[in-house]
Amino acid sequence: MHVLRTLDDALALRETLLTRSRLVVVGEGVLGAEIAATARTLGLDVTMTGPQPAPMVLQVGPLVSELLAELHTERGVRLRLGIGVTGLVAEDGRVTGVRLDTGEVLPTDAAVVAIGASPATQWLASSGLRLDNGVVCDSRCRAADGIYAVGDVARWHHERLGRLIRLENRTNVTEQAAAVAGVILGEDNPYIPVPYFWTDQFDAKLQVHGTLPVGADVDIVEGDVSARRFVARYRSRSDGIVTGVLGWNMPKQARLHRQQVVDALHAPAPIP
Repeated sequence: MHVLRTLDDALALRETLLTRSRLVVVGEGVLGAEIAATARTLGLDVTMTGPQPAPMVLQVGPLVSELLAELHTERGVRLRLGIGVTGLVAEDGRVTGVRLDTGEVLPTDAAVVAIGASPATQWLASSGLRLDNGVVCDSRCRAADGIYAVGDVARWHHERLGRLIRLENRTNVTEQAAAVAGVILGEDNPYIPVPYFWTDQFDAKLQVHGTLPVGADVDIVEGDVSARRFVARYRSRSDGIVTGVLGWNMPKQARLHRQQVVDALHAPAPIP
């Protein structure tokens, strides 16, 4: 049974993928979908399971997640989604199956659990800092006088979005560290990035700029969904403000449409 948090985890998983024939991935988010695609490309018999109805539906919404489901199915990944997992079955210290809440056991030689991560803030429990799904900070990423938080653990007030957010990706770590360095050196600028992440699965390259809220209105502004080469624009259903864009195999075009997200972030009123 594997998780994927560290370089050692990655090396251990790689060894398993090169020496086993079947894999069950527990989790249908970004990490679970990427692991499933990688394992299937290596020739393993792969099953992805989890409680959501399609891969990455919470990250990209139903339109794109359904396309990802089609892609994984076409490439041979078995999707057992919309089902909870209650535990693992083992024999002689080795995983032999994954038990679903229906009682069914999916046979396997190995399993990867990719169901999210919680910020490691226990060591700060008596620090006096506010802890709530991370270290809570102001718009300058300041948790207290002289104390700042950066990266996955930082939950800061995004002035343009009008709420606390926490991002778990490499791009944010780099940009946030530079912003905090500026504040420490005397600048007084809020940290108001356009969130960004990407994922590669089989031949699909997805780039996401901004936020893609559940229930957003989605329209295709460039390309063709049937060709799996398009840019989708996400608008807040309440006021029509552009909150994000997603490019599927159209990275340059997605970057161009990112400007709509930037314009919305710098509009006079915060995005609800």
